Amino acid sequence: MQPPVGEPQNSGQPRFRDLPIVAIVGRPNVGKSTLFNRLVRGRIAIVDNEPGVTRDRNYRETHWAGKRFFVVDTGGLVPRSADTIETLVRKQVQVAIEEAAVVVFVVDGQTGITPLDSEVADVVRKTGKPRLLVVNKTDAKKGRAQAPEFYELGLGDFIEISAEHGSNMGELLDAITGFLPSVATEEEHVTAIAVVGKPNVGKSSLVNRLTGEETMIVDHVPGTTRDAVDTFVNTKYGTVKLVDTAGLRKKSKTDTDLEKYANIRSIKAVDRSEVTVLMLDSDSGLTKQDLTIAAYVERSGKAMVIAWNKWDLHDDAERQDYLKRVKQRFRHQTYLPAVFTSCLSGEGVDGLLDMCFQVYASWDTRLPTGVLNRGIEAQIQRRPPEGKGRRFPKIYYAAQTATRPPTFTLFVNDPDLIGDAYKRFLEKKIRVLYPFQGTPVRIRVRKSQ
Repeated sequence: MQPPVGEPQNSGQPRFRDLPIVAIVGRPNVGKSTLFNRLVRGRIAIVDNEPGVTRDRNYRETHWAGKRFFVVDTGGLVPRSADTIETLVRKQVQVAIEEAAVVVFVVDGQTGITPLDSEVADVVRKTGKPRLLVVNKTDAKKGRAQAPEFYELGLGDFIEISAEHGSNMGELLDAITGFLPSVATEEEHVTAIAVVGKPNVGKSSLVNRLTGEETMIVDHVPGTTRDAVDTFVNTKYGTVKLVDTAGLRKKSKTDTDLEKYANIRSIKAVDRSEVTVLMLDSDSGLTKQDLTIAAYVERSGKAMVIAWNKWDLHDDAERQDYLKRVKQRFRHQTYLPAVFTSCLSGEGVDGLLDMCFQVYASWDTRLPTGVLNRGIEAQIQRRPPEGKGRRFPKIYYAAQTATRPPTFTLFVNDPDLIGDAYKRFLEKKIRVLYPFQGTPVRIRVRKSQ
């Protein structure tokens, strides 16, 4: 078995550039994700009335009063449950508490104290960590009236808030930062890699393998991951942000609002990433949904790597057959590299990370103008663009006008005379000059002045 690529992450805070961590904990459905979104100033975590929507740890950096820190959202804690998912959630919460500088314990002011609140309070008390008791949903009269009973939890004073409406957020943030040290940190670029694919192809297993710990909940039941969750890992390439996403389903198969919202969040995860790993299941092969996902990544202009997972179940002699299928089915994206992996054994995971950074480099590459124009001119002489009637196109010169993705602009006498077919031809020839592996290439046409 190969060792995990990432450094072991049970050391806690150092993976976050030495920023302290604030963990939000509590029983299910008390408003933890709503508070998380409020603290990090964005709609990051999925919020739904259905208990148990949040399952994995979700980290975001934020700041207050000149102090920067990470907030981690956690799933609902059910300390003594034997349910499989709730047991896995409990492990995630325990890790978040262990690495936290401050624990924010959230309760529901409208429902009052429940037996489960008392059990969670015992867990928080035993940590010995600095803690804040936060009574949520006190904007309603009932919540304000019942708030005093939370003294019975034995955690001392509490802060009354409404995460939904933002009430008393300043007081809460003042209390949180009162426990935190000022940390001088240099700005560091963190490469974002989104892991996408159909449900149950091994996305969370890949994230766990790269981080070297059970960062994400893994279960054989499809749909275990509900949200796009960020995880940071230290690698030989520096700090990397891995974005695990919910399995993307066809629109016709998203039965609930929660599943539809999870699809939207997964798509947005691609938008805020730089590299996308499209995971395929070597058992089920390529499907139309895989092609749809790949087409969206290309339209988004992101670099991409195909990862064939569960390769430990197949003979190496099958690799050429699988690669042939990739070239046939992704005939409009022949620039995509494929890596064979097994998240169970670790096979190929090192190579997958290496490939992610190779395509990232291609995505950010700029061709010298002289090399580009000499190459373009040679191809125009071999195959000039066709005219329309008595109108004949003339390409004066080309320039790379952008990276991420590489974008080339042709300056011509009449843009209408340069069709898509000729642009695709030139794209292929540009890739001869430099392959731009794993990244789309854009060809623009402008009238020369």
